[in-house]
Amino acid sequence: HDLVELRTNSGVARYDQDGTTATAILENGDRVTGKALIGADGLWSNIRKQLVGDGAPRVSGHTTYRSVIPTEEMPQDLRWNAATLWAGPKCHIVHYPLKGWKMFNLVVTYHNDAPEPVAGKPVGHEEVRKGFDHVSPVARQIIDKGKDWKLWVLCDRDPVDTWVDGRVALLGDAAHPMLQYFAQGACMAMEDAVALSAILDTTSDIETALVDYKKRRFLRTSRVQLQSRAI
Repeated sequence: HDLVELRTNSGVARYDQDGTTATAILENGDRVTGKALIGADGLWSNIRKQLVGDGAPRVSGHTTYRSVIPTEEMPQDLRWNAATLWAGPKCHIVHYPLKGWKMFNLVVTYHNDAPEPVAGKPVGHEEVRKGFDHVSPVARQIIDKGKDWKLWVLCDRDPVDTWVDGRVALLGDAAHPMLQYFAQGACMAMEDAVALSAILDTTSDIETALVDYKKRRFLRTSRVQLQSRAI
């Protein structure tokens, strides 16, 4: 789209505003200015760090391991056209087809009291399997098929209602990061975007629109955050 400029390698370090514009200050010192700034920069959002200042995220103690394998390597009797969940004591396994049945996504989660955040760390098969030695061999064989496993220690944050600072607002995980147990993180971000778009369509008062957006979204996203933690 002619109105979209995509910049790669352009991390946003912080923001500035002057009452009529908002500016994203990039890590390399460049400045990008517009009518408003929407911080959609995830769990470790630098925009949230400046706007809310609530420190590091909350560590859940749950570790998720992820792998993707070709469909032909998935056990034939488990090649189901469905998101499938295998649940056991302090662990579960999820798998589903991707890319027109060319690949299967594997996600296995182990409640192992992990003490600190980790993101995308490569791990060996044996580390993944040790949390699942007590589960059914039918489910365990899925882990045996996984390759190039990576781990994430799951984190979230407590709900806060300080999403807005003048012409700057948070969206998605930057505003309300949540655990994956309701599978609603991306859904909440898309709902945020639709709500924000609808409100901005009705007014040219950016600051009032952002406050209305927060009011419209805060209660729903807070409920999903806390329920995802409690499930």
